Amino acid sequence: VMTTSFTSTSNTTKTKNAPSSLKLDHMGKINKCSMVPGDIVFHATAHDYCTMISRQRAKMAYRFHVLTLVMLMLLLVETSSFLAPRISDNSGGGGPMSHRKQLRDMHQLSAMSPIQDSSENSSRREFVVNCRNNFLFLSSVSVIRKSPAAAISESSYSADRPVAILGGGGRTGKEVAIALARQGMHGVAMTRTGKSPRLSEYTKDFVQIYPEPVNVCDAEGLLKAMQSVGASAIVYCASASAQGGNAFQVDDVGVANAAAAAKTLDARFVLVSALGVDRPDSKGYKMTNSIGGNYDKIMDAKRQGEEKTRSILAKDKNYVIVRPGPLMGVKTMNGAADIELNQGDFIGGGISRDELAGVVVGALLSEKKGATVEVYRTKTRQKIQPEFDMFSGNEFTSDTYLGLFGNVRAD
Repeated sequence: VMTTSFTSTSNTTKTKNAPSSLKLDHMGKINKCSMVPGDIVFHATAHDYCTMISRQRAKMAYRFHVLTLVMLMLLLVETSSFLAPRISDNSGGGGPMSHRKQLRDMHQLSAMSPIQDSSENSSRREFVVNCRNNFLFLSSVSVIRKSPAAAISESSYSADRPVAILGGGGRTGKEVAIALARQGMHGVAMTRTGKSPRLSEYTKDFVQIYPEPVNVCDAEGLLKAMQSVGASAIVYCASASAQGGNAFQVDDVGVANAAAAAKTLDARFVLVSALGVDRPDSKGYKMTNSIGGNYDKIMDAKRQGEEKTRSILAKDKNYVIVRPGPLMGVKTMNGAADIELNQGDFIGGGISRDELAGVVVGALLSEKKGATVEVYRTKTRQKIQPEFDMFSGNEFTSDTYLGLFGNVRAD
């Protein structure tokens, strides 16, 4: 997804060809991240990066200790419930000596009766199974809490009414597939080549691969593909590329075709656009718009794609437009808690693809219609133009990706 750079007062460096690997230079700064030409690379010191890692490890250790404490409490409860009935069934007074006598009598009784011994073994097996089930349940809860997309509420998207992912072979499209699978939502990844993107077996249990090429410029073929899978929603992650078509083919005409298909199918439509498309006079807009090649005038194309989406879906407004800032290579630490939404195209910042995917899934599950939002990691917040205020008054935060859309307003 093409994104735009913007005016920054922090320590930043513009790059025309930033590689995708993350390294530290001799000054201890992160100097390479996954960016497209014209984007801004946000620097962070090695100390800051290590501090973030340490905080994350501390959180994981805290969760482990809490889980261990709960397990010990459950073990005590299960043990008391296992022994208590056998002690209370025997006569005798209280005190340590009577308890020892009761336990001795119980062992003697079990030694004389094979049936009693079988019942005892069965009870012990039930005790072990209960402990195991409790452990597995709590472990699953712990794993879910660590998942950035798992905080989103239950989904109704099923295998026979999946989410169609256009641009499913790209890096953003693959992250959307992963986010859907984590949420238990079903999807279909569609690519222009028909080749299967690399997805884990777990993700493939929820997200199928459409076996035929899908060309977003072919309106009729695109609609047939959507009808064949019974798509209940369409996520548009495609963008101009060296092999896949120029900006006006993919980011303008292709977007319009996908929006028309969503209208015909009465499907929800989520468009991944770019930050700053409403600011043609900004430095970032002009720089990104003049890259050349298949990316030439890409900001103009994205702007037209947004306008056509609003026009085609004007009646039901069953769409959300998501505008990410520069796409960073460092994955999320805390999921939605690190993300901020904004409106008005005043403020932006960097965001990782997995965070963007979480926001996309949140947009799918939200009840918001006809909304356009800018999305970025809160710590990277910057003004799109120098004359803007640092805070627009339209900031939205939450601990869940779905919750981010709670107060979002329609266009």
